[in-house]
Amino acid sequence: MKTLLLTNDDGCLSKGITALKDRLSKKFEVYIVAPDRERSAISMALTLNRPLRIERKEKRIYAIDGTPIDCVNMAIQKILPDRPDFIISGMNLGENLSEDIYFSGTVGGAFAGFLYGIPSMAVSLIPGQQSDGSLLFDVKNGTEITEEILKKLFNIKNNPVVYNVNIPFKNNGKILVTSLGYKRYKPEIIEKKDPRGKKYYWIGTGTPAYHGKEGTDIWATKNGCISLSTIHYDLNSKKHLKTITGLFE
Repeated sequence: MKTLLLTNDDGCLSKGITALKDRLSKKFEVYIVAPDRERSAISMALTLNRPLRIERKEKRIYAIDGTPIDCVNMAIQKILPDRPDFIISGMNLGENLSEDIYFSGTVGGAFAGFLYGIPSMAVSLIPGQQSDGSLLFDVKNGTEITEEILKKLFNIKNNPVVYNVNIPFKNNGKILVTSLGYKRYKPEIIEKKDPRGKKYYWIGTGTPAYHGKEGTDIWATKNGCISLSTIHYDLNSKKHLKTITGLFE
């Protein structure tokens, strides 16, 4: 039986990760090793200035008082009896499209697995919205789609990428392989004063501007499709390397 490691940035008892474990445990040996609380927008941060603690919640469910990257490291080196066959980070309660990959703890967790040479996928649920503004997540549908994608990815023998999946609420069931679009942020900074008159600040996301032509993750999810993007861990700009090399030879 293949072994799956589940992590996230929403916390080890989030309904997204719990639903995934419940479904996938029917066919796989599934472990949850995830933060003990929400750690959103933490990207690939490591905890270096204090010790970490492991708390066993249930059989094969562990909470770490650290980041998603800490959790993957601890899972592989200290908790799981053997290396997992696949790592899934999620299901995140919220989208991770385009530029979100730079900030997302969910995507960061998948990248951590990739750095170990283990096939890894980040999964995020894009919510619907009720008239009162509350958000709706179809967790059951998300688990079904995640399992469908996982089965197909197991057929790939070499996985030199991180997979990033975004599942819209009330989607049409179509899974499109997409490139990344553009999601430009202008963070909203709110200034207030504490009871002693000292200023403090909240940083929010503001209202992102979405741009994406057909074939991008932005376009796919706006049209009710499931987006499956591949992220390659190569930050080199070969064109500009040549330009700079010419200047300094």
